[in-house]
Amino acid sequence: MRSSRVLESPTTFVVEDYTPGLTISFRDPTANSDLARAREAVDLEPWRSLPFEEQIERADLLCRQLSVSERAGDFGESLKRFGESEDVRVGLAAAATAFGLRPEADTVDTIAALLEQTGVFQRASHFSVRLYCHDPQAPTALEEDATHFGFILDGDPGLRLELPDGRHYPLYPHSYFCVPGAGRITGAGRVELLTSFGTRGLLSLGGPIEPWGRLKYIDGCTDTMLVPPARLGAPCFNALYFPAETRQTQHTHPSLRAGIVVSGEGVCKTPNGDHALVPGRIFFLPPETWHAFHTGDDGGQRSALTVIAFHPDSDFGPTDDDHPMLNRTYFQFLHRLRSSLRTRASEPASSANS
Repeated sequence: MRSSRVLESPTTFVVEDYTPGLTISFRDPTANSDLARAREAVDLEPWRSLPFEEQIERADLLCRQLSVSERAGDFGESLKRFGESEDVRVGLAAAATAFGLRPEADTVDTIAALLEQTGVFQRASHFSVRLYCHDPQAPTALEEDATHFGFILDGDPGLRLELPDGRHYPLYPHSYFCVPGAGRITGAGRVELLTSFGTRGLLSLGGPIEPWGRLKYIDGCTDTMLVPPARLGAPCFNALYFPAETRQTQHTHPSLRAGIVVSGEGVCKTPNGDHALVPGRIFFLPPETWHAFHTGDDGGQRSALTVIAFHPDSDFGPTDDDHPMLNRTYFQFLHRLRSSLRTRASEPASSANS
């Protein structure tokens, strides 16, 4: 693996033109950020003497300071929506009950427990990841103790994935792969590699990616899971699609995001400025970084901007106690009850009520 330039643990959004050998290493946790220091300084004790309405206002301000939301009033409004009531007290009690807390407990204790349970006070989890741009001048080696996700932007007919047991797979433009353990990439082409150290995925290859996503995302965007998590919490690999004239809501993610622009054009807006996105540019987004994607005209395509996005973790995926093989195995009436409830919960409201 030839590294022409190495960026170590960036703390702000990075966009770079694809350059053979370019490496972004995120193997070591970053130093304490302003956000981490703000979390450590939180003290809710002075809130105890305040009336309920002011406690909610203080919680709302704290959430904005800790990058939970940018919108004033979001904390109280979110509780109302969660409790399906116009009374924030009802929403607070509903949230407390859902998390196994005593609704009759002191309000400040309840608010503190909810913020703790939802990760507001927690530092972002660190995942050891490396982004690398394949250099056609030499084979790119894939380490044994990691899972490697790759996307092929373009390449010559000789571009391929080689595994230690002698199997060879041709790599075509706009295809993707997931390789657990050792291997190597040979041949000429632009291949972005995202390596997740200490994980073990499932060998898979696919593509080309489709022109539009299968799943709804925010602000009219769509997403397709190219490589879903093999287990709950495992990494995943996605194609993300933005329609014309997208003005995405500013948001953050609890873990890093990284990928490459496949087609179209757009801008990623961050607190540090606007970053142009054009085909072939790679990007890296550190955890908890505010950002929003904007697009212009679609150029006659359904997606005005298409990017590949790697996630080092997930809150979705099968477990030993919850997976299709187990869930759809019946030898007691109890199993049918549970399976039917899962199916009903996953149906759209219109079909569930028909």
